[in-house]
Amino acid sequence: MRTLLVLILSAFLASAPALAADGAQSRAIGYSADGKYFAFEQFGVQDGSGFPYWDVFVLDLAANDWVKGTPVRILVEDEEQRLPEARRQAMAKAGPVIERLAITEPADLLLANPFTEAVPDRTRVRFGIFHNTMEPPYELSVANVDLPTPADCTDPDFKPFGMALTLKVLTTGKSVTIARDESIPKSRLCPLRYDIEAVYTPSGFGNPGLQVALIGVYSRGFEGENRRIIAVPFELPSWEN
Repeated sequence: MRTLLVLILSAFLASAPALAADGAQSRAIGYSADGKYFAFEQFGVQDGSGFPYWDVFVLDLAANDWVKGTPVRILVEDEEQRLPEARRQAMAKAGPVIERLAITEPADLLLANPFTEAVPDRTRVRFGIFHNTMEPPYELSVANVDLPTPADCTDPDFKPFGMALTLKVLTTGKSVTIARDESIPKSRLCPLRYDIEAVYTPSGFGNPGLQVALIGVYSRGFEGENRRIIAVPFELPSWEN
């Protein structure tokens, strides 16, 4: 019996994800009414200090860049405080931007893949657009890209990588690279690997706006790997081609 329990536990651990020491969670805020902007938030408790943090991002989808005044990053340097206080401070700063851009439309969640989910491969996911549609399912995959090491990444035991994101139409087998790094951004803090957190689309049939993939970025932390979220906008290819 003891041997059986050990085998079961070993199998479970083998299938479980590598947990981050500081693993940010994410949540979509929504799209602007004209489909030009997408907002989301990430939050968690800082590894080492125990301080709560809350970040709000507003993305200009056409420019693939953050809207001026964002990201808003709040770290409450008081371990007695909790996440609601961090969110209150973050939304107090980000609220005027969200209101000015009329980010009032909900985002439909096409795929959810939180880092706590035990799946064999966190770098490859499949999703559709609507439950009742002629459009085909898609496969989204993320891969490490070997690029020159940034000057700030000095530890030879932890090589950083860039990222490539590929979308495939499963019915035709055709694929397109929707994002590929040419260099490693400093903001990713020497990223070691990536996974796929979620995919969103504007709510309702025919509403304007691009899809958005939220990508988990793992970097070396105080007690293990830390995880943060980046956003990648993309447009679905025509299913007829």
